[in-house]
Amino acid sequence: MSTSSPRLSADPYTPRPKSRPGRKPRLHPDMIIDAAFRVSERHGAQALTIQAIGEELGAHPTAIYRHFRDRDDLMLALLDALHAESLDGVPEPSDDWVEDLRDLARRTHAAFLRHPQIAQFSGVRTARREHEYRKVDRVIGCLRRAGFDDVDAARYYRVFSDFILAYAAQDAALAALAAETRAADLKAWDVNYRQLSEREYPNITAVAHALPSLDDPANFATALSLMLDALRARAATVRG
Repeated sequence: MSTSSPRLSADPYTPRPKSRPGRKPRLHPDMIIDAAFRVSERHGAQALTIQAIGEELGAHPTAIYRHFRDRDDLMLALLDALHAESLDGVPEPSDDWVEDLRDLARRTHAAFLRHPQIAQFSGVRTARREHEYRKVDRVIGCLRRAGFDDVDAARYYRVFSDFILAYAAQDAALAALAAETRAADLKAWDVNYRQLSEREYPNITAVAHALPSLDDPANFATALSLMLDALRARAATVRG
């Protein structure tokens, strides 16, 4: 007897499962999230609708509503998926809390830039899901190991994490711009700013030759180092 699936059988008399014609594979949340990323990366965040995701999956939109209440619920799940990606492969906490924070920040920034259409909204939304919780717990753990009391650890967590998310969202928003718009903004720092009047803008013209590009990776690395230096200095004061 053939072991092939009835749906794939060439025998027209092979009985089919008792279901409506054209039945699609059963969806699950991960399939929907993956499809949503594909839609947003091809057509932009404005094209991310339940209808578009249904078409991507070859499913009726009502099948998506069985897993997500609405588009906003799906968006929060997508943001948590970004947190999951940034946590993927992260090593266990080490004795160096500063480098643990640096590593997590770099992973977050990199993951968000891989999905800029979704990540551009990360700075102002709270996913309130598993992977966000794990990331919050990990950052607070680093700050407690640094020697901060619970009040300071909570406050510094907020400042540090909001800084990382805001910077990553800003860089993602730049990457998500239409190519022509992004090119014009990047060009401004190489052209417009270098043509300003020295009399009117003496400080800009003094350093115009050294102004980094908006998308220079060293921008985030420098900002992160400044933030970590400040936390390290405060931790040293606490221990002292």
